[in-house]
Amino acid sequence: MEKVPVDVEGLPVSMEETQFGLEKIPAHGKIIDITTPISPFTRIFPGDPVPAIERVCTLEKEGCAVSRVGFGSHTGTHVDAPSHVLENGLTVDKLELKSLMGTALILDFSSLSGELTADILENALKNTAAPGNLPILLLKTDAFSRKQRNAGEISPPGEESGSQSMESGKEEFDSAYLEESGAAWIVEKGFRTIGIDGFSVDNLSSETLPAHHILLSGNVNIVECLELGSVEAGIYFFLCLPLKIERCDGSPARALLISYF
Repeated sequence: MEKVPVDVEGLPVSMEETQFGLEKIPAHGKIIDITTPISPFTRIFPGDPVPAIERVCTLEKEGCAVSRVGFGSHTGTHVDAPSHVLENGLTVDKLELKSLMGTALILDFSSLSGELTADILENALKNTAAPGNLPILLLKTDAFSRKQRNAGEISPPGEESGSQSMESGKEEFDSAYLEESGAAWIVEKGFRTIGIDGFSVDNLSSETLPAHHILLSGNVNIVECLELGSVEAGIYFFLCLPLKIERCDGSPARALLISYF
């Protein structure tokens, strides 16, 4: 008799649900917001537009509040579309949303720095009780906490020292990042989405972005700048919905975890 796929609670699921990891959204699980908020104080990658929020209508004058919002496409928690680095790659409005939701495994590499190779990822996976064929992998590296410990709090981007501090401190981010073999391992394992709590899945000093190229050409979504500092390693249901910005290379997104237990 053919074995019927089941979810984490032992209930049967369809083949489509199995493919995308949409076994079942936990009905009573705790909702954890892992989104980096956008404000003038949001950390930005050196050279990216500084977020700006300007009130253009007020309750007192116009009877309603309306704001003008400006930010880069890779501000805060965001999804990288293939067009971010690939010629003729899909834009963010064309991404398959099913691949940005489903069962996710969080691996904790906050005690490591430098390259995450295929061997490191494979060994970390073996040390978990995670079921096979999970569609989403999230990497906790403690990136921003490391920066704060090493160089103190980063100034708001709008202040004179803000963007300069980011640029000069770029090399001081010693958190873990994906080496080429690690990125290839993620593609080979069949993950549909990879997320990280740092600015980039690549080394911040990289100009060629090999991990981006390997992942996005392998149909793996990239989510960056997640807030994972207070989240424990384990299995969760993951939801991440980017803004539907036509013909854009990426978009800020709201990212949530829902606990199974």
